[in-house]
Amino acid sequence: MTPQVPVYSLRRRLLALLIGVVAVLWGLSAVVAFRTAHGEADELFDAQLEQVAETLLAIVATGDAPGVAQEMVEHQHDYPLPVAFQAWRLETSGEWSLLVRSSEMPEVPPTRAPGFDEQEIGGALWRFYSMDHGHSPYRVIVGQNHDARYRLAGEIALHLLAPILIGLPLIALAIWIVVGRALAPLDAVAQAVGGLEPGCLQPVPVKGPLPAEIAPLVSSLDALLTRLAEALDSEKRFTADAAHELRTPLAALRVQAQVAGRTDDEAGRRHALSQVLSGVERMTHLVDQLLTLARLDPDAPPLGGSRADLAEVAGEVCSVLAGQALRRGQSLSLDAPDSFIVAANRWWLEVLLRNLVDNALRYTPDGGTVRVVVDPAGGSLRVEDDGPGIPPGLQEQMLTRFARGPDQEAEGCGLGLSIVARIVRILGAGLTFGPGLVRDGRPGLAVAVRFATPMQGPEA
Repeated sequence: MTPQVPVYSLRRRLLALLIGVVAVLWGLSAVVAFRTAHGEADELFDAQLEQVAETLLAIVATGDAPGVAQEMVEHQHDYPLPVAFQAWRLETSGEWSLLVRSSEMPEVPPTRAPGFDEQEIGGALWRFYSMDHGHSPYRVIVGQNHDARYRLAGEIALHLLAPILIGLPLIALAIWIVVGRALAPLDAVAQAVGGLEPGCLQPVPVKGPLPAEIAPLVSSLDALLTRLAEALDSEKRFTADAAHELRTPLAALRVQAQVAGRTDDEAGRRHALSQVLSGVERMTHLVDQLLTLARLDPDAPPLGGSRADLAEVAGEVCSVLAGQALRRGQSLSLDAPDSFIVAANRWWLEVLLRNLVDNALRYTPDGGTVRVVVDPAGGSLRVEDDGPGIPPGLQEQMLTRFARGPDQEAEGCGLGLSIVARIVRILGAGLTFGPGLVRDGRPGLAVAVRFATPMQGPEA
């Protein structure tokens, strides 16, 4: 059972990420706006304190101290924050006497440092500004509550960020629409892939341009579908050809069996049974090659560290097929060193050699010669014969399934060289045809396989 892959919504994930990022940025903006507003407010209110101190000092210096409180109360509405104040006079005794103060101020000086200073009064933090008159014995101290400053700075920051807070849902809606439009090609590709028919594998029919992020996926799908279509077509042709090739010997077997069953002539019966055995042998050979070809059709695994002794494999194959050569009076020889290691799977080499040698023996006339040459210097394997050969124009065609040579009387089924070509591709080797052994002034055929990575050394 194929494991179920977790599925999630890309649209929802993008929406959550984008809105989350916007919300975080909005929060950071709120913090920055508050700090900026508070800094600006501090500067503004410090300037206000200086202005109030100068005004109050000027009023006190004129000697109108009793009217100071009333003046300050009347001007409180001119300032964003109320200002608390004290006015002091230096007596001839060297002591400071309090002339006037607001209700928020204590009866003692909250600070004795000139300029700005911060002190705690009644559990609250205050900011004070103290100022002396240069030509008269007067001093004023003005102050503001820090809590009021923070509150006002927060109100300013909220007013600045309110439009963004109100616009956040609109931003989310805009992101949803934009993400939906951006992912529309994915939906189109999914619908196009879902509409493909199993029996008609064509490139994904997508209309319009594709984003650069999706185009490689569609191209890979198109390449995969093309390979699948070619594989299906190849299998259909293979099935049709195999059915045709099997139908003919089966029909011949049926006819010969019927002849053997109906005839009373002993010689005729023996001849018919001989034909039946010959047909069974041909059928066995055909089925064996069909199974071999089917086994080679799937994508082969990588070679990895596989090694095999080509000379040893050649000796074993020639020993097995020597009986076949003797029955037809043929000469089968092997020219190979003691050992020649190649980067290949041993089973593939056995199938490769068996089909090359068997093909040469089948198409070489009785009394002919077949020679197997293992050449370490050239990194190659050659199977030479003095048979009829293959015309150059037909050599490539002979590598396809069920292709037969000019000698149609030979007992082949047209799969040997197709199997060889498939194994050569798996091994990454090269396959070439050339002139073989000479007989009656006419050269036969030589099939050479050159290995891409021959190596010397012990078999792994």
